[in-house]
Amino acid sequence: MWQRILRLLGTGINAYSFFSNPVRFIISILAIIVVPYLAYIFWGALVIIALAMLGIYLIYKAITASNDQHYHY
Repeated sequence: MWQRILRLLGTGINAYSFFSNPVRFIISILAIIVVPYLAYIFWGALVIIALAMLGIYLIYKAITASNDQHYHY
């Protein structure tokens, strides 16, 4: 019984907020949906940048080691 009342109250509040300002309602729903994906994109970008830096460092180290061995007389 209480769940029905709370669900009805929530639906009423959502309907009122939609009809009072539909643009803000839609933007808030989209923000709620998009925020987790932005977090995944942020942390994924950090991981990709870290892996790229590690790869550049390892390539640099391999090239310098190759040059050191090549030019010893």
